[in-house]
Amino acid sequence: MTTHLFCGPTVSAAEARTVLPEAVIHPPVRHGDLLRLSAGPGDVVLIIDGVFHQSASVRHKEILALLADGATVAGCSSMGALRAAELDVFGMVGIGEVYRMYKDGATDADADVAVTHTEGGRIAQLSMAMVDLESQLRDARHAGVIDEAERARLAAVMRGVHYTERTPRRLALLEAPGIDAFRSWLDTHADDGVKRRDALAALDLVARREIGPSAPGAWAAGEWRTEYLNGWTDRHTGVVHDGRMVSRLACSQYEQVFNPCHPERWSRRVLAWIAGIASPGSYTVAALAESAVLAAAETGLHPEDLTAEQRRQWLTAAEDTALAPKDRLIRILVRSIGFGAAAPGPDGDPEEGTVKAVARAYAVNDRAAAYGVTVDGLDAGAVRQFLRRLWELGDASEEVCTAAARDRGFRSFDGAVGVCRQFILAEMGEGLWRSLGIPAD
Repeated sequence: MTTHLFCGPTVSAAEARTVLPEAVIHPPVRHGDLLRLSAGPGDVVLIIDGVFHQSASVRHKEILALLADGATVAGCSSMGALRAAELDVFGMVGIGEVYRMYKDGATDADADVAVTHTEGGRIAQLSMAMVDLESQLRDARHAGVIDEAERARLAAVMRGVHYTERTPRRLALLEAPGIDAFRSWLDTHADDGVKRRDALAALDLVARREIGPSAPGAWAAGEWRTEYLNGWTDRHTGVVHDGRMVSRLACSQYEQVFNPCHPERWSRRVLAWIAGIASPGSYTVAALAESAVLAAAETGLHPEDLTAEQRRQWLTAAEDTALAPKDRLIRILVRSIGFGAAAPGPDGDPEEGTVKAVARAYAVNDRAAAYGVTVDGLDAGAVRQFLRRLWELGDASEEVCTAAARDRGFRSFDGAVGVCRQFILAEMGEGLWRSLGIPAD
């Protein structure tokens, strides 16, 4: 069993290790982190802290993906409490008072647990969370330091301060009845907030193995995955080559651009997905196409129903004239799959040659950037001409170029140009480097 813990600044990694010495400690969780865990049955993932505004926060379906794989996911204190209150009906475990506040509707503002903090190394908290301040005000009231009217007034004043500015320095500037007494009391009770109490309680529960294991609910067998989750997974997972993370997405994009067999592979995947065929390896392209046409007919889409305007959205003029109605429909199905549908994912793990090519492209891009050349700054016309030569399009019309891009899973030729940029410096070689002022290796 592996325990993964996302924490800091509510509790530090060093503090957490005193309770869970064998745990894998991560910084505050952010979008993509959970997708890289490979956690499953018997594993526990405890989320305490997470980022809010400096990068995208952890998505709900990233947590659902772990739950569906059989991992136990628990949350408390901050981001963990928020997500647990939203996902406990799907099996996420909520712990502590902050979780109950969100679950019971006592608060519904993300900013009530938000704080600013440093990044990297030892994560230091720079501001104070509203839930902590309110719990400390209650504790000060119970200790007789302030009365109820002062507590309520101070809470209202502090709630009117933006969460990024709820700092000790700002607190020292506030003027309200009871503020001096509360500040003095807080000097010796700053670490007694509810977030920290919840986190310590959660660590203890995990250490005593009172959380988990859990089994995914019936929802996990349904159709809950989306194209967005598939895309996030491809973007944030992959393999490490020469110390560099190469994502599945980058490998798929490289294949889209450079593999001459990709149009056929893409067509097979799309047609199989439309037809609901999970293992298309034993089917011919013709058989897959026939099955996809039948599946389309079951939804009310027939070749003869397509208007000329609809056909010309996806077909070149020559194709619209030369192809039979059924063949026109098949081509339209393949080319339109990226426009809103949950397009099928890549075939298996990336090939070693593709991983090496992507890693080399990124290394060349880094080298170019050191000389002031970025892939985003490359002339679009030059990239377009490179793609025309690569795909043997010559002087073909723009609609033919668009069709060629869509046959590879791109939405447009411009979209293919945008993807090609990240690889083109490595593929065009030292001649292009010298023309851009980049010394050869």
